[in-house]
Amino acid sequence: MGVGFLHGVLPQGISRSYFVTPRKISVLTTDEVLFPMNLRQELEEELHVRFSVTVTRDWESMLANVVASPSADLIFLPSYWANTLAHQNLLANVAGIQGELLQRVSTDFVKSRNPETFTFLPIYWMKTGIDTPLDETFLDYLKNKKETFLFLLADEDLLLKHFQTWKDQGLLEQINTKRILTLQLDQLSKTSDEGAVETPLNREFRGGTHPFLSALLMWGAAIPANSTQKELALEILAVLTNVEHQEKGLLSTPFNSTFSTVTGKEIPLHRRADFIRDLQLKDTLILETKDQEAPLKLKNEFNFIL
Repeated sequence: MGVGFLHGVLPQGISRSYFVTPRKISVLTTDEVLFPMNLRQELEEELHVRFSVTVTRDWESMLANVVASPSADLIFLPSYWANTLAHQNLLANVAGIQGELLQRVSTDFVKSRNPETFTFLPIYWMKTGIDTPLDETFLDYLKNKKETFLFLLADEDLLLKHFQTWKDQGLLEQINTKRILTLQLDQLSKTSDEGAVETPLNREFRGGTHPFLSALLMWGAAIPANSTQKELALEILAVLTNVEHQEKGLLSTPFNSTFSTVTGKEIPLHRRADFIRDLQLKDTLILETKDQEAPLKLKNEFNFIL
């Protein structure tokens, strides 16, 4: 490497960060698609960090990692999970320096513009609908004995809401004639000739006119109050949510963006934040908090095991 290297002069093409141990940060995510491997690798290279990532949809496991001291440093999760953690004062502020992260989010997705109470950073949103192969109404689909499958999002709280709603509407007997299968978030583009599919609602399906069939969902990031690396977590979120990263990765996900800044010409209008204003939100399911007994209720009340 030459004499210069021995005297503290770095060889051409090697930065000082090459010799510095990467900062380690612990991450929890409920779904792989919220923090995929390719994004992790880009951020690791850009910020000289190393992520330790755990994917879990087990509420008790998530809660244990959040209340631990020290806790996980950064979590990606549904909004209603974050609301439940925030109600227990388990989350730190994520507004960013001078509220920069909060300012990136469209006003349609925040209840308050007060940076001091901002503990959940919305990144993605979706309105779901149930699409049928014949583009028929949901009630017609239920009557069609040739269509045997119903594919639903593998979210225990949303599943419980669906079953409770269908029970109230007197549809449970018809629902039980279908074989219900579940899909992960990254499978929501699936279509089936054999049944109906819960899918991102980027157009108004005829079936979507049935009351309380669609759901409005949000996912984003939070920082546990017990994290010892809050500044690093905020630094990561600042980079992850910049326009370049968001416009580069959005179309590889099933989501729409919550950021008013994501308006590049390659981003379709229906994937942008303000598209929510064009959708009918009356009679839409909205999950506010986590029902910790959802799996038990699904099993005991509806004989459904996720």
